[in-house]
Amino acid sequence: MKGHVPTPKNISERIVRKVFRVDPPSSGDRILYPGSGTAPFATSVEQICEEEGWDLPDGLGVELDPRHLSEAREHDLNHVEFEQRDFLADDMHSSGEFDYIIGNPPYVAIEGLSDEEKLRYREKFRTAEGRFDLYLLFFEQAVNLLAKGGRLAFITPEKYEYVDAAIPLRKMLTNGDVHVKEIDHVGESALDGHVTIPCVTVLTRSKSTDRGTSITLRDGSSHVTNLPQDGSSWAESVRGKDLSSMETGYTLGDVTERISPGMATGADAIFVEDHKEVPPQLVPDWVYPTVSGSQLTTNDGPRTESVFICPYNEEGELVPEAELGAFREWAKLHRSRLEDRSCVKKSNKEWYAWHENPPMKDLLQPKIVFKDIEKTPKFWAEEDGDVIPRHSVYYMIPKEGVSFSSLLDYLNSSDARVWMEANCQKAANGFLRLQTRVIENLPVPQSIAMSVDIAE
Repeated sequence: MKGHVPTPKNISERIVRKVFRVDPPSSGDRILYPGSGTAPFATSVEQICEEEGWDLPDGLGVELDPRHLSEAREHDLNHVEFEQRDFLADDMHSSGEFDYIIGNPPYVAIEGLSDEEKLRYREKFRTAEGRFDLYLLFFEQAVNLLAKGGRLAFITPEKYEYVDAAIPLRKMLTNGDVHVKEIDHVGESALDGHVTIPCVTVLTRSKSTDRGTSITLRDGSSHVTNLPQDGSSWAESVRGKDLSSMETGYTLGDVTERISPGMATGADAIFVEDHKEVPPQLVPDWVYPTVSGSQLTTNDGPRTESVFICPYNEEGELVPEAELGAFREWAKLHRSRLEDRSCVKKSNKEWYAWHENPPMKDLLQPKIVFKDIEKTPKFWAEEDGDVIPRHSVYYMIPKEGVSFSSLLDYLNSSDARVWMEANCQKAANGFLRLQTRVIENLPVPQSIAMSVDIAE
């Protein structure tokens, strides 16, 4: 199956021992390996059961890729039969229920699916909402195949704990007889160098009144928490943060007109230049100051030597080619490269247009800017309203009446930083992704919020 990421032996053994630790297999138990790949989990099950003197469960490995199946069968395992099947197909339910399900679902984002696959999955799976990943569907299918009292363990990206696309899955995993017993956040590169920010989730199907979930974080610390059951983000609970005291009834989204990423041109190597290198005939009519994420840090602010060479007017309208003048003569030197961009080939944009249309009325306002990915979030003022951020920089525009300096001070405060560390999506090496859909929910003090009409 596409999206296959190999599971190292140390990880497969760790997961198998988690599953069998409380309830080792007995004769007649059944175990399923969805997307079984080259059989790392089945191999570990056979080895561990032999070491511990446990009965081997009756196993079924399901895999679409014939190459992986061939390698899996070469292990000559005694307890498992391997079949070339689609785990997400309807006929999986004819296989009955399983006492154990262990796997490493494929890593396939929605962009990797065909239109036919997206339609089919959306019709069948509750978890196929929004920009879903394939592993969310594997969770749903596996839960439906898990017997009462059974145990399931998957290693997946941890982001299902908090991304919007996983809201249906989070509801499913915290309601009815499904109980997430444990989430273990293993090393970021635990899957042989693939930076997937993974976690191991162990769940059961039982009517236990104890809904506690044991959490282990990457720093080795652990705690027990009760996960929200309404589909909302688990981030604060999983990271051991109770920030309810910060709630004021107002959020960053209430006091800002816009929080957005900067502009993507599809050809920054052409449209971004050092201001000293810009042909003089383009200055000043066709240039605007710009800043990238790395420049924000290096310069400790949005002022740089770089400029955008921009074919849009101050209304955000693309200037007609016949009116481009000096810009057109300059751009013609790069025409073949510009025509090779996806925005031209697939979206039928003009050959000299940017990948995105710039909302110039918003961009050319006083604003607060920040990097899209950062270990310690920091925010800067761009009060002149003339810098157009690049795609690695986010910008926010405070509503009229909001104190610019007060909002900036709050965003750079320890309280705001703690909230972001508890709620933002994790990136590699301990960095955070500062996405609009998350930080717009940052609680803000009443002193800031009361200066603006929230009803606007």
